[in-house]
Amino acid sequence: MSNMVRMRREWHGSALPSHVTIPLPSPAELVRLCTKSHPLGYTIGMPYPDADSPVFWIKYCSSIIWNELAAQKMAHDGLRELNSPVKAPAIYYGCQVTVHTSDPDAWPQRRSYVVMEYIPGKTAAQRLKEATDDATKDDIYKQVALALSELYRIPVPQNSRPAAVNGETICNVLFYDNVASLHYRNVTELEQHFNAFLSLTRQKHRVKNLAQEPMVFCYSDIWLGNFVLDDEGRITVVDFELASILPSSFSKFALADSRSKMDRDIGPMVVVPQVKDIDNTRALSAISCLVQVRAGFAKAGRKILGYYEIEEVDRVDKLVTDEHGQPVSAPAETLVTPEPEPEPEPEPEPTIDYSVQRLPSPISPGWEQKWRQYMGEEHVTQAKSKSPSCLK
Repeated sequence: MSNMVRMRREWHGSALPSHVTIPLPSPAELVRLCTKSHPLGYTIGMPYPDADSPVFWIKYCSSIIWNELAAQKMAHDGLRELNSPVKAPAIYYGCQVTVHTSDPDAWPQRRSYVVMEYIPGKTAAQRLKEATDDATKDDIYKQVALALSELYRIPVPQNSRPAAVNGETICNVLFYDNVASLHYRNVTELEQHFNAFLSLTRQKHRVKNLAQEPMVFCYSDIWLGNFVLDDEGRITVVDFELASILPSSFSKFALADSRSKMDRDIGPMVVVPQVKDIDNTRALSAISCLVQVRAGFAKAGRKILGYYEIEEVDRVDKLVTDEHGQPVSAPAETLVTPEPEPEPEPEPEPTIDYSVQRLPSPISPGWEQKWRQYMGEEHVTQAKSKSPSCLK
């Protein structure tokens, strides 16, 4: 059959609240509705049932990090249990399908769909652009810091091992492509692997007492587009792909990493659980730099951990059918043309007053000594004649 659709993974999340009377879209309906694709593989979102009265938000693309489903549910439930002013959208359903064409030599296309609560508002990045005074901007950054502090308060089950929330490999910005190359059965294995690679690459930092740090719900995809503020100023956190259960230093590292994504360092405003005199943030920074540019990280870990297989969660294998039990045929995808980013306004050229004589910068005594050593006495004498003296 042309464009036959088979389901490969399926996940069921929160039950619909009693006030929601519109049913969730079925897998067949998701296949029919979600036909756009981004040229760079980014996720695409759409309100459901329509833009005028949205109840759900559908997020889809060729592939998602499956951990997002369990992580977002844990955040939603955990923040509610804490009676927190911060929210995470309720998440109801997710599935991953493959589309098979009549061409036997063609690879099946993967498509993934997530259905969650619709959250009205604008991102923190949009709110900052609209802000007209520093006080408003300060409040926005404080709200983002509050949101992160609340996420780190979410209770974590005792004896949790370092892993993605759904039990698969760690998802965190520290690792290459944001996903760990190996699966760790406990924190000690994680520490041993990191220290083995730090030693192998002759780094001075070492990870110490990592198992004594509190395990936290570590949200690491920290940028302003992942925080939504409604018109009353209430904040909601979205996009939980890179959330894992990890020692608290990983949260501090994620905060340090976020400095390049914001105009302000919010780290001092965020409360991260910690133990006195134990902080592995610098060692994690050293590891991250090596993981991003050096081969051999996974190889060093396998010598410690050995080889073992990890079973993927939520695996299924069934034909996607419509309401009449008939197999669904997937429509062709249409490529979305991204909106071009506005060009920055050209900076005005500086006004130069040519009537004023411009002298070269003064030569410091330290540079004078180096110049004399490498360029010779004559060159230094000539340069000094054209430069004002340097204050010592």
